[in-house]
Amino acid sequence: MTSSDVPVPAGAWIAFLRARVDDERSLAQAATAASGWWEPSGPGIAVDGRILTKVFTGRGAAADHDVALHLACQQPVRVLDDLDAKERLLELCHRQGDRLDAGLLAVLVQFAEPLRNHPEHPDQCSVEVR
Repeated sequence: MTSSDVPVPAGAWIAFLRARVDDERSLAQAATAASGWWEPSGPGIAVDGRILTKVFTGRGAAADHDVALHLACQQPVRVLDDLDAKERLLELCHRQGDRLDAGLLAVLVQFAEPLRNHPEHPDQCSVEVR
């Protein structure tokens, strides 16, 4: 029986989201190795005056710069702060256990929505029914 047949327990959503937070945290921490603030630099990202990465979209210089600007906004420190906030929410939900409010469960499900194609997404996995 799949999760579309029975409700997915809150614990499954919490575990899935914690694992994704851990994945993103590892990537953001690795990116902090390039110390300094990321800035768009033409079609690339610069850190401390060094080009960290070039960005070529195949759609021209303006599109390359727009993508570089978007990437520069993903500062590792900002990403880590965001992940800390998500972890605090997940801990709050975890502490409520089986008494998790339906509204908070809906928030968890919505946080997981952008990850719906992940093979471990609770809606993609089988849930054992007892």
